[in-house]
Amino acid sequence: MAKECPKCHSKNLKEVEDKTKVIAYFNHQPIYRKKAVCRDCTYEWFPEGGAE
Repeated sequence: MAKECPKCHSKNLKEVEDKTKVIAYFNHQPIYRKKAVCRDCTYEWFPEGGAE
């Protein structure tokens, strides 16, 4: 997970599932891509370099 927000440089982050990005299925259950969300400015991004 990212260590700080690229927009405001806060370290107050959370990781959430991006329900629009199914990356696989396991036992017929979708596995979603993770994205980081800044709790201070609400900016969202994919820390591993994916598109927004």
